[in-house]
Amino acid sequence: MPKNFHRLEIWEDSTPRSPAAQMACDEALLQTCDGPILRVYRWGTPVMTFGYAQRLAAVELLAQRLPLMRRWSGGGMVFHGDDLTLALALPASGVSAAGSSRHIYQGIHEGLLGAIQKYCPQARLVRPEECRCGPVCFESPVAFDIIASTSKICGGALRRSKMGVLYQGSLHLPGAVPLEIARSLAGEVCVFEKPAALESAIESLVRKKYDTPEWLRMR
Repeated sequence: MPKNFHRLEIWEDSTPRSPAAQMACDEALLQTCDGPILRVYRWGTPVMTFGYAQRLAAVELLAQRLPLMRRWSGGGMVFHGDDLTLALALPASGVSAAGSSRHIYQGIHEGLLGAIQKYCPQARLVRPEECRCGPVCFESPVAFDIIASTSKICGGALRRSKMGVLYQGSLHLPGAVPLEIARSLAGEVCVFEKPAALESAIESLVRKKYDTPEWLRMR
């Protein structure tokens, strides 16, 4: 299968961050990148993220008192505990950010499937006719999500802006190796060298956006 990218930088980010800082980091990555970058990270404590367009009141009814954080991307509610969380930043200047959102989402998951099938041979993409609507991401597979038998193991959502495209995804697959995931997407993989401007961009987004009640309660 053709690779999504000729070259991809990978960042295995082990820095402890608050939920607000995790989301700010994903967005800041898109603000500062000049080529495709895959950030892979985990959460220190259980958190429920939810889609940009979801209403907080509806989310709170299902969240079981978990800490909540609104994402910049769309999609449904995602429980983060033992999952491997992915953020793929695609700058507007690159060919990889062109095309429809559906085409980009399909391409990313077709690439990820190659790595996932090494651990889970029965994994496959969800067909459009198998979609189910619902507020909880991993209970409601959409086209091109990745499932094994009847269980969804990888889902995500996109955000498009003038800066490019941000993919935010969650992978439930014990033993998954981030470098193998990156290699399934690109012909050449190299380690991300964090620019000095990134941390200040993260801090600014936390302060002005993600750590504010206005962001959490905007809908």
